[in-house]
Amino acid sequence: MSYGIIEYDDAGKPICEICGKSFSRVLSHVRQKHDMTEREYKIEFGFDLNKGICSLESSEKSRQKALENYDLVIAENLIANGSKTRFVKGSAGRTKDKLSEQTKNALRERLKQPYMQDILKKNGVKLGKTGLGNKKRWGNEQ
Repeated sequence: MSYGIIEYDDAGKPICEICGKSFSRVLSHVRQKHDMTEREYKIEFGFDLNKGICSLESSEKSRQKALENYDLVIAENLIANGSKTRFVKGSAGRTKDKLSEQTKNALRERLKQPYMQDILKKNGVKLGKTGLGNKKRWGNEQ
């Protein structure tokens, strides 16, 4: 199994990296059978912390349930309750020292994409030898 890549069986279910069995919602399985939190599992195997690991069928069922309960799920939970965690002007936000190694790697990979290279060139941002953007901005001056 490859680090950071979710693998699926023939039925489209994600495979548990620990035991090799497939489940519709592998994170529920990990919590119950392997006594690990979702976060611990994702960090150990290099998965994106902001994405779930489930089958397409399970994802679609969740989507349908959310739409059926729009008033509670979207309007109340996301829009009203989400106001507590929204970015506030003047806030430092998430500074470089607070980023996980996984996030830093994802950002580096994103900056390598052709569309990002074009945006950086249009905005006049000088690209370093690695093509990862303005070295001074990222604190990698040498």
